[in-house]
Amino acid sequence: MRDRASGIQRRLAAFLCADVAGYTRLMNVDERGTLRLLSAYREITDRQIERHGGRIANTAGDSILAEFPSAVDAVQCAVAVQEKITTANQEVPEDRRVIFRIGVHVGEAMVREGDLFGNGVNVAARLQSLAQPGSICVSGTTHEYVHRVLPLMFEDLGPQSVKNLDAPVRAFLIRPSAELVTKALPPVHRNNEFYLARRFQALCMTALTEIAREVKVEALDTAVLATVDEAPGITLQQLAERAGIDLATTEQSVKRLAERRLLTDHEQNTDNENTQGFYLTPSGLELRLWFRTRFLAAQDRVMAPLSDRERETFKDFLSRVIKANAAEDKES
Repeated sequence: MRDRASGIQRRLAAFLCADVAGYTRLMNVDERGTLRLLSAYREITDRQIERHGGRIANTAGDSILAEFPSAVDAVQCAVAVQEKITTANQEVPEDRRVIFRIGVHVGEAMVREGDLFGNGVNVAARLQSLAQPGSICVSGTTHEYVHRVLPLMFEDLGPQSVKNLDAPVRAFLIRPSAELVTKALPPVHRNNEFYLARRFQALCMTALTEIAREVKVEALDTAVLATVDEAPGITLQQLAERAGIDLATTEQSVKRLAERRLLTDHEQNTDNENTQGFYLTPSGLELRLWFRTRFLAAQDRVMAPLSDRERETFKDFLSRVIKANAAEDKES
């Protein structure tokens, strides 16, 4: 129903409110690290909201407000978010963990220019404040819709008096399953250097592949784009060496990018020899900039559990290892 005079639409929906428990303390301890970790976890929450058919109506600092077409969708999303963040937090020191509290309510809200407000939203926000860190608090109305459909354990908290509401709200607590969606690194592998190196490479390649897949290119093509951008006019042999890819694979990548009109080549005369130099097209330069932004975000996501000092130490260590191996290759 729409109030034409005010431009306000009223509708019934399921509302999810989330915020970070102890956010102020986390910011005081490590502001940059907390913001980086929160940004990485927001990718988890946003992706789950989208997958469960929700719409993000508002975000401010550490809080999230989303609406869903059904209570089942909203609760399933809340459970998935809590389970995935619990898994991610296993690799983060306990005093730096970003842990969400979530409230879910089904009711009427008012919508104006995409923003949500009204009694339904207020109840969801109050339930979120009742939730324990890492848990979900749902209203009695929500419980009626989902308890016969979803195989979850509900802890009845009884009627709860909440701020700015005349009548108490019946509340139920849901704790995420102890069986995590993905396993964290088993203790037996923590001292296995080979396994750690392989896991780290897999994490980086997964992030890079996800980015490349969005624009339907191969993951290695991103390295070729970056290398040509850094060294316009580079030859095929130089490109292979600088990108750290064998010549045949580099040639295939160049061909793919040329077919997409992201890369072009020009004949150039060097030391009385005609060689083929590669350049990015305007479309290639635009895609390279897009890749760089997304890659930096992915890098932050992969390294989010590390403090600033640990990140710099780690980057310095990787840089020294690469330089040492490059020098060894030249000598041989």
